[in-house]
This record gives sequence, structure tokens and C-alpha cells, in this order.
Amino acid sequence: MKQLVEIAIPLPLPAPLTYRWEAAKPPIKGTRVIVPVGRREMAGVIWRTGTETDISPLQLRSVRKVLDSSPLLPGFLMEFLEWAAEYYFYPTGLAVSESLPPGFLPSKTRNISALINSPLKTGTSRFRIKSWNPGNVKELSSSQAKALASIEASLRSGSFSPMLLHGVTGSGKTEVYIRAVKKCLEIGRTALVLVPEIAMTSQISAWFMDRFGSDLTLLHSGLTNPQRRDHWFRIRRGESVVVIGTRSGVFAPLDNIGLIIVDEEHDPSYKQDDKFLYNARDLALVRGKMSGAAVVLGSATPSITSFFHAMSGKFSLAEMKERVSDRQLPEVKTVDRRLKKKKGKKAARRGIRRWLSARLEQAVRETLAMGEQTVIFLNRRGFATYVFCPDCGHVFRCRNCDLTMTWHRNPPGHDALKKGGMLKCHYCGDETPGMQVCPECNGYAVRAVGFGTEKVADELTELLPDARITRIDRDTSSSRKRLEETLSAFRRHEFDILVGTQMITKGHDFPDVTLVGIVAADSSLNIPDFNASERTFQLISQVAGRAGRGERPGRVVIQTFAPDHYSIRHASSHDYAAFYEEECRTRQPLGYPPYGNMINIRFSGVKKGDVQEIANSAAGEMWKILKEREPETGWPVEILGPAPASRARLNNRYRFNLLLKSPSRRQLRELCGKFLETRHKIVPGRIRMEIDVDPINFT
Repeated sequence: MKQLVEIAIPLPLPAPLTYRWEAAKPPIKGTRVIVPVGRREMAGVIWRTGTETDISPLQLRSVRKVLDSSPLLPGFLMEFLEWAAEYYFYPTGLAVSESLPPGFLPSKTRNISALINSPLKTGTSRFRIKSWNPGNVKELSSSQAKALASIEASLRSGSFSPMLLHGVTGSGKTEVYIRAVKKCLEIGRTALVLVPEIAMTSQISAWFMDRFGSDLTLLHSGLTNPQRRDHWFRIRRGESVVVIGTRSGVFAPLDNIGLIIVDEEHDPSYKQDDKFLYNARDLALVRGKMSGAAVVLGSATPSITSFFHAMSGKFSLAEMKERVSDRQLPEVKTVDRRLKKKKGKKAARRGIRRWLSARLEQAVRETLAMGEQTVIFLNRRGFATYVFCPDCGHVFRCRNCDLTMTWHRNPPGHDALKKGGMLKCHYCGDETPGMQVCPECNGYAVRAVGFGTEKVADELTELLPDARITRIDRDTSSSRKRLEETLSAFRRHEFDILVGTQMITKGHDFPDVTLVGIVAADSSLNIPDFNASERTFQLISQVAGRAGRGERPGRVVIQTFAPDHYSIRHASSHDYAAFYEEECRTRQPLGYPPYGNMINIRFSGVKKGDVQEIANSAAGEMWKILKEREPETGWPVEILGPAPASRARLNNRYRFNLLLKSPSRRQLRELCGKFLETRHKIVPGRIRMEIDVDPINFT
């Protein structure tokens, strides 16, 4: 009998394709091959092998070429990828392709030809990690020592052991991570450390490099493509025993993993927001279970779901409630920005800096006078949030997304537009010259409203001409190199004030920062998501945690129009437990996680009516499935929608969400699986359908 092979190909196919194997050598799983697909050739991975039985040889095509002399993918990684693809209802071939460095499984014909004719190019040298002296390593605090002992006990057990490490900002979680990794290596196993964003890799990797040297390898999208391939192969060959990576690092080909650390586990950056919609934090737990590893989820502000699992005993819990060296958490003052009637007129006449309260201004001046540093946080970039015409009311919107465009007065790299600035859509990137004549009435009174980090930095420069001010957001830090240079310069105290978005909230250690100002603490409360309160609490707590991490005490000034909201009240008092209890009371009656499970199905297309009609048909099919199944199983599944996404049109595509919610994960998945069996009859090719398992937003 002829041998058969199933090939995972990077196409949206429900299963690998079957081919005949004509080569003399037997096929080996994990090896890349070239196969015919329709009228073209594509690269794929041998996923399974078998023998020809009832399938006629005439029905099958043959593998054209074998690309690897040995398997590219190890068996343990294939098993993990298959689990992830099945859980997230994503085609296996696409999951494999998107988890690998660029060039491993190209889909374009010209790249296939290059792959056949020449081997993959790798980096000529390893990515350089800048030196960083974290200071003298001191004796562990009692809570650090207790947390480390718990992790070491899990390592010694040699079995899957999930743990939540809840440590306040500045409590020394990184030192616990480093010592835990050292212990893991001592028992002969490898370690994987995940961080949410590239901005964090430079500092934490430097700390790890100081202890582990050449045993350390990085994996993140800030590397060049040859560097990413070089680092991947280094790990695959077993030359590295410690890997630090961002979200995609969870797919590193690291064997014999004994410890997985997910730093800032609450961070939404661990959730992929397009194509393969996986959550790296959740997959880290799955990979830890498959490897028999200890998995440590660390955060000062744990996700509600993770803390719930710790409270219910699914995870063990280690807490570090005090900062190292007996340093105190920063003192927090809240400024109520609501205009009282008797003060309204006075407040309205108060200068151009309406974003700046008198209390925060005074605190900034005092901090400057003492030679200390300030961080100003505003999770909104640009100079003004929108531009409109007061003559006719026209608002300048993105032509692709129907969203207001943000005005950038001094956009980097756009000197020709300096006078009028630039209007930019922060979702599709569309740009147009700013402060132009109104297209509706030809009026010249176009006005910018609102404020972002660019405006805050500019007005601080006017207010404090002697202060050295810098800014970090997606506009000023478009490259990893530029971001690292700015962070390093601020850490060296070359600047007095750092203005930034949430890029500055995550794990950075600035010893000379004694003041943090939060300009609009309640802005994230207005996002139409079930976890808006959680994110608000986390953002405030994390950015507040940048203050007072050195020898001098810190303080925080929070400006808000919602001082009575429980997320802001509890963040101001550093009381996670109180926030957790109140947030759970809000979620439980509504069946939101951790009390229920969700799958969001998003439909998108270029014609609004068409998308809505298909989404309604899909909802009808699901109701039909439920009606057929309910008499025998009593499926407790809710179907909500379809409804327009909060950003109803992006990149010229209209978007509708269909939300499935249930306390039973199994029954929720069964419903989704049954629907996928009939999807081809309902959803035409012109409509894009994405399945988001365990969604964290519905925008």
C-alpha cells in the first residue's frame, strides 16, 4: 500500500489535506514539504502519516518536494499547536504559520520559489541586550522568600502547578522570577518568561542577562526577520535554556520546560486581536500542563478571572503585600474635576490648560524644585481628540472607519504639514492635512477640541520652560530602538517629566520618580466593555506604582470626573481585595467571566445591509440548533445580538457582533461547533467571519 500524509497548509481549511507520499524515505511528522494546491504550489507541514486504504490513488495528488532533512517542528510543539487551533476554532495550517517566524511557511508563489531554491536566511549575530545595572541584589524580604519557596516546591514536584503571584508594585517580583528560573535550571529543566509588550523586554532581559548570560534568548516582533529565525533555531537546537518573549513566545520550540512565568498576567496585550485570536496567558497554562511545569502568573493587579481561580483553589496563591526595603506605597490624592455650579464660571475662565488642576500643577512644580522626576499619564495620544466646524457642526471623520480623526499639531516626520498639522485615524492609519477648510460649508473657523499627550507635553513646556520634558506614545516611539532610547534617557534623569500613554505603565522601574499625575482617570470607564472597570483599576494602580520606587517617598495625583466610582476609589487606596469583591458582585448576576463563558462571532463586509443580513441568518441558525437540542440537554446558552460593534466600521468594513454566553464551557463550544458544520451554507465568501473565544473586548 502507498503511504499517505496529512499536510497542514496555511489556508483557511477545516482540516489538513491528504497527499500521497512517493519518496523512498518514510515521511516524518513536523517536516516541511511543497505540495500542489489547486493550480499553485504551497509549503506545508507533515501533520500525520498513514497508509492508503479505501481512498483511490487517482483521487490524491503527491507531495512534490521535501524541504527539511529533519523535522522543523518537534512533536511537543505540534501537539500544543493542534490543541490551540482546536480550542480557538482556527485552521491548523494558519495557526502553525502564524506562530512561526516569517518565512517558514510562506503562502505567496514568489516566496515559495525562494524557499525551494535557497535555505532560510538567519541573523548573522544575536540581538544585543544593552547592559543595565539593577543595583546590588539584596537579601529577599520575608514575602519574597515565601513566594520563592512556594515556586521551588512546585518545581521539585515535577508536575503541573499553576500559581498566582500577587505582589504590589515595587514588591520585587522580578527578583523572585530570576531566582526561580535559576532553581529551574539547577534541576535540569528550561524556563520561559513572557512579558506583555516589547517595551518591557529591554529592562527585564537585561536583568536576566546579568544572571544567565548566553543561556538567554529573546523572541519578539521587534527583532528583524533573520534575527527572529536565528533565535528560533537557537532554541530549537537546544542552545538556549531561558527564553524571554512577548505574546508569540508561548510558541517557542523550547523543550523540557519546567517553569513558565507570565509577568503582568492581567495585561490585555496577551490577547491577539486579529487572525489567530489566542490569549498567550491562557495558552501558557495549557503548555505548562502539557509539560508538567510550574506556571507563575504575576501581577500587582491580577485579572478578576485569575484571582477568582486562586480564591477557589484552582491556582495556588502567593502574596507580597509590601514593597522591598520597607518602602511605602505612594500617597494618593484625588482631584474632583466636576464643575460645581458656584465655581463653574470661574473654572471656565481658567487659562488654556483645562486638563491641569491647580493641585497637580503645584505638585509638579514642587517635584521639579526638589530635583525629582514626574510621570504624567494620559491614555490618549495626539494634540486634540477631534476637529469640528462650529459654523455647521461638521465633525472630521475617517473616510474608512467613520470614527473621529485625531489632530496632531506637530506630527513626527511631517515638517511640510507643520503649520496645520495632520488629522490621523488611530485605527486604519489614514492621514489628511489638519485644520483645513470645512468641506461642508467652506467655513474657516475649524476648531480642535480635547487633548492628548502631544498637547499635554506642549503646554507643560510652555508652563515650565526650564523643565526637560519628553513623551512616549505610539507616535514618538514607533520603533523599538527609539522607545528604548527614551526610556533609558529618562532613567538616567536626562529628563524631568515623562508624558505618556499606557506604554509607560507596565513594569518600568524609575528610581527618581516621586510624582505621578493621572490626567483623566475615568476615560477608560466609558469603553463599552464588561471589563472597563477592571481595566480602569489596573491602569490607575499600575501607573501609580511608578512613584516612590527609589529611596524617596512617592505621591500620586488622580484627576477624575468620577471620583465616586469604585474602581477609582479602591485604586486610590491600593485596595485590590475591595475592588475584586465589588467587581464580582457586578459580574455575577450578568454571567460575565469568571461566572460564565463567552464566544464572540464577528461578521464584517463592505456592505452594511449584507453583513447584517448574514449575521441575522447565523443567529437564526443558532437558535434553531438550540431549539433542537434543548429538550434533551437543556442547553443554558444565551445568544445576544447580532449588534453593531462599538467601532461599527473599520477599514471600510462594517462589523456586527454575535455574542454567545453560557455557564457551561462545553455546551457553548458544542453550539459553536454545530454552527460551524453548517457555516458554508449561511456565510458566503464575501463576508468575513471571526470567532473570538474568551473575548476581552467587543470593539
